[in-house]
Amino acid sequence: MILESQTQIKRIAKILAESFMDDPGFQFIFGENENKFPALKDFFELFIPDIIERGEIIIAPEDQGACLWYPESVEIFNEQFEQILVDIASTVYHFAGEESGKRFEHLIHTMGEKEPERSHCEVFFIGLKPEARGQGIGKNLIKPVLDYTDTKQLGCYLVSSNSRNISFYERHGFQKYCPIKISDSYSMTGMWRDFANN
Repeated sequence: MILESQTQIKRIAKILAESFMDDPGFQFIFGENENKFPALKDFFELFIPDIIERGEIIIAPEDQGACLWYPESVEIFNEQFEQILVDIASTVYHFAGEESGKRFEHLIHTMGEKEPERSHCEVFFIGLKPEARGQGIGKNLIKPVLDYTDTKQLGCYLVSSNSRNISFYERHGFQKYCPIKISDSYSMTGMWRDFANN
């Protein structure tokens, strides 16, 4: 069972690493570092066990993408999670050097400061491989989360790391909640969705 879990973790990490290779947030952290892909895979391999334990993972057919999210009952930024972030920072330092490590720590800290205090579900990562984009797959990945929040009558929060994706989230009921300025040249967008009455 442990071997199966490790295989599953590596599979999901590979999907996400391929999906986020061109993401502006990871571009901010890694730049054009030649170790970006292995660093991304290790990044996600450290993160995914917590999602398996406390959250939910939706995988698109043929491993074209994935959505990782936490239900409202989870206190995401607990001690366990903070330790994961420390481990991930060490990985970033190891693969990509001190500047990338510092940029990662700054990005995570800045995002954490904007975290909504009211009860909500949170989409932590949703990504599609480049060849799978624009085919309606993202809609299928996020729909189970939104169905859950509507059934439970809960808000949903996510951070869009790519301004190109904002219109996709807006089509699914999200609104801009807060700008998250990471640097003079890069900002992310916190987005909130109120539940829909069925």
